[in-house]
Amino acid sequence: MNKRGSSIMMIIFELLVVVMVVYLLTSIAHSYASSTLAAKVQAAEEISMMINTLVALPGDALIQYPKSSELFVFTLANDQIVVHEPGAITDPTAAYRFFTLPKDYAAEGTVEKKSSICLEKKGKKITLRECVQTQKNEPQSPI
Repeated sequence: MNKRGSSIMMIIFELLVVVMVVYLLTSIAHSYASSTLAAKVQAAEEISMMINTLVALPGDALIQYPKSSELFVFTLANDQIVVHEPGAITDPTAAYRFFTLPKDYAAEGTVEKKSSICLEKKGKKITLRECVQTQKNEPQSPI
C-alpha cells in the first residue's frame, strides 16, 4: 500500500469515528433532557427558588408556576418540596429539594395532576395549590 492511500484511509476512518462520537453524545444528551427524571428535578428546583423568593417579598403574593404540571404530584412541607409521579407511593425517582424557612414561617400543600399550580403567601404561610384561571389567564385567589 502506498503512503498516500493509507493517509486517505486514515482520514476517512477518523471522520467516521468523530461522526459516531458526536452522534452518541447528542443522543445521550437528548434522552437525558427529555426524561421525566430531569423534568422532576427541574420542577422541584424551580418551586424551591420560588419559595425563597416569596419569603423575601414583603406582604402577600401569588405566583403561578409557568410550566404545565399535569404529569406530576407536588407535595410541599415545611422544609422540602417533593415531585413524583401520580400513583406511586414510594417513587424511587422522586425529586426532593430542601430549603430553610425563617422562624414562624410555614409551607404546605399538595397538588396532583393539575394544569397550573400557584404558590400563595399570606402572612407567614406559603401554600401550594391549584390556580383558578380568569379570562385573561391571570391567577386569581379562590376568595
